[in-house]
Amino acid sequence: MKGIKKLLTGILAATMIMGASITAFASETPATTSQDTTVSITIKNSLDNGVDGVRTIDYTYYQFLKAEVREFSQETKTGKAVYYVENETLANTLARTGLFTSTKAQAINRWYIAANGTPSAEDIVKAFTKIIEDNTTIDADGNKVVNVQSLGIKSGNFSSGKDKKATQGGLEPGYYLILSSLGTKAALQTLEDVIIDEKNSDTTVTKIEEKEIDAMFDHDEKYTITVTVPESPAKQPIKVVDTATVGLTLDEKVEVNGKEYDWAKWTKGTETVNTKTEKTEVEYTLSIPTEFVTANAGKDIVLKYGASVNERAVVYVPEENRAYIVYDNRKSVETKPVKVKTLGIKIIKYTTADGQKKNLTGAEFTLWDNKTGGKEIKVVKETLADGNVGYRVAKEGETGKRIVVDEKGEALVAGLDADHSYYLQEEVAPAGYTMLKERFEVVMDTTKEAYQEVEVENLSGLTLPSTGGMGTTIFYIVGSILIVAGVAYFIVRRKANAQ
Repeated sequence: MKGIKKLLTGILAATMIMGASITAFASETPATTSQDTTVSITIKNSLDNGVDGVRTIDYTYYQFLKAEVREFSQETKTGKAVYYVENETLANTLARTGLFTSTKAQAINRWYIAANGTPSAEDIVKAFTKIIEDNTTIDADGNKVVNVQSLGIKSGNFSSGKDKKATQGGLEPGYYLILSSLGTKAALQTLEDVIIDEKNSDTTVTKIEEKEIDAMFDHDEKYTITVTVPESPAKQPIKVVDTATVGLTLDEKVEVNGKEYDWAKWTKGTETVNTKTEKTEVEYTLSIPTEFVTANAGKDIVLKYGASVNERAVVYVPEENRAYIVYDNRKSVETKPVKVKTLGIKIIKYTTADGQKKNLTGAEFTLWDNKTGGKEIKVVKETLADGNVGYRVAKEGETGKRIVVDEKGEALVAGLDADHSYYLQEEVAPAGYTMLKERFEVVMDTTKEAYQEVEVENLSGLTLPSTGGMGTTIFYIVGSILIVAGVAYFIVRRKANAQ
């Protein structure tokens, strides 16, 4: 579709994922509790509420290290923390990362863990995440199954509520890995109650290409939407919505990551009037299944689909569409409207007499894509979207008609674009006028805001008077006399020869 824009890159790439980069939620916290108390983790987020007023974010915690607080002072509420695990396999696994050293306690089943140098929070997160991934499988339904119990790692889940907070209490002091359904990962030291802010940015959408002119019923270009799935996605489908004005039609099938799937089809909704723009629109929806979302955790899902301007498009009035997604109980921001418009011409048939232009009726044309030869562009006659009677580019399978100028010597043609010139071939000239020997070139002007006027001149030909004057009658009389005289001369000569 020449001129249709490609849309949207990176839906879900920001607010819905957050975790493109690994970020620690909090810095090391001094020990301020006794080892006999429990602690809590509270995570606050700044995301907008979801479509139902509640933005739910799910979190999973994994306790990698336990903390033993020594030299604790009730007066100052301070002390030193020593970290340990009670699983030899986990101790050896941590040591193999190169970030930690492991020392076996003599009297009890405990391995003390110390940092090997000064690893960054990002390095620790990567190491912990790698251990989780190495102990993760995918079940028959496409869901992730994490089995870390054999390593002695405790885990659990908690979620945010209406107050945009998620709190998990009753935890042992220690060192935790937190995974968000938005994809964020964090390593937390929990020697006291921890309250942290989860840093987010809203969903962003960008357009790939800018081109505003399009011919009707042409599908050479495609829209592209890239959905970046969180590394720890919510077990929910992703709903993609493309809202288009009625002069734009989306192809039913959608290509997903270069392939076709039975589920990858738009479902067309009912027409509604946008109260802000007063334009009639229709929503197209597509649901990316949960199993496909989870199977593409941390990856991009690229959707490509075609669209075209249809017969309901008004010439030079932009058609628009925009897109958004609904995922994990939240509607993303919409794209800015992507605009596309179709062009049209007004053919004016005229001649010049006494220095004045005079419109002519009775002319008929066909429309072509080349000066000579080429392909005829079929058109049909109907009431156009703007209420005028004229011709539009035909759909596939429609029978084409000749373009006939009306009693004013004019004809409207809609559904053209600016990618190439058009050529009018005169099939019937006005009575008494010479037919054009060559096709008339029409170069489209994209700066126009209404039908582009195309004036086609005819020159008068040899005509016979209908009434009054001798005209050519004298030539018929003289010719007849000469014929009679010739016959008479022939007869006289013949008689003379006979004597």
